[in-house]
Amino acid sequence: MVYKFNEKVSVKALTDLREAVGWNRMEREYDSPLMASYCHIAVYEDEKLIGYIDSVSNGVTDAYIQDLMVCPDHQGKGIGTELMNKMIQYLKEKHIYIISVVYEERLKPFYERFGFYNMLCGQMETYKE
Repeated sequence: MVYKFNEKVSVKALTDLREAVGWNRMEREYDSPLMASYCHIAVYEDEKLIGYIDSVSNGVTDAYIQDLMVCPDHQGKGIGTELMNKMIQYLKEKHIYIISVVYEERLKPFYERFGFYNMLCGQMETYKE
C-alpha cells in the first residue's frame, strides 16, 4: 500500500470509493474547481484507490476531518486507523489548535481511540443527490 499526501486524486476514483462505502457519489461537487482541502491522504493498492481522508481548515485555529473512507473489502485491516493517525499527526505538525470530526454514533468507539470526545454540534444537509 502506498499513502500519498495532497496529490491529485481522480474524481472517478473518489466517487467510486464513496459509492463503495454506501455514500452518494457527489461527482459534480468533486469535479468543481471550488473544491479544495487543507490536506488529503489517499491510499492505493496496485494503483487502485482503496482509502481516503480529507480535512478542511483555516490553517491556524481549526481543522475538520471529513470523508474517511476505506473500500469495504479492505476494512478491518488498520487502514482507517493509519489514515487517522497520519492526518492527526499532519494537523498537529501544522499547529492546528482544534481538530473536529463528525461521525455516526456507532463509530464513537473508533474516534474515541484518537482522543475525540463529544461536543454539542448541529448539522444540516441542504439537498440530496
